Amino acid sequence: MRGKKPKERKSYVLRMGDGTLVEVTREVYLEWYQSRRRERYQKERNQKYGVCSLNELEERGDSFIPVTDSLEETAIKKLYIEKLRKVLDELPEADVYLMYLLFFEEVTVKEAAQLCGCSRKTIENRRKRILKELNCKMQELGIVGGCF
Repeated sequence: MRGKKPKERKSYVLRMGDGTLVEVTREVYLEWYQSRRRERYQKERNQKYGVCSLNELEERGDSFIPVTDSLEETAIKKLYIEKLRKVLDELPEADVYLMYLLFFEEVTVKEAAQLCGCSRKTIENRRKRILKELNCKMQELGIVGGCF
């Protein structure tokens, strides 16, 4: 156990939730306080980073209902994906590879620049140009941005 350990005592007592005192061994006493410190640390960390558990959501009255798409929405998304694949097939192979790296492999711009052997700014310019081109071609097919 890290940190300052309590002094040796003749007996160790823990206070239960209802206020009763229970005598325990030194090991149980140390473990109990260590677990309390862990819980405090986790709560502070969760508050700092805005993390919340499902139990906390239920306690607050927020319900966790998974969002599922309707059959129509699923069909429309599949149609949009097919059209996007068709548009991607019209692009040069190098551009498709760059989009694959950036959006499907989630490679950073810096990493993509290293893989392609060019500067970060070149990758940013290419990405901007390709997205603009994809947007124009998707609009020609009747699909306006933000459909996914």
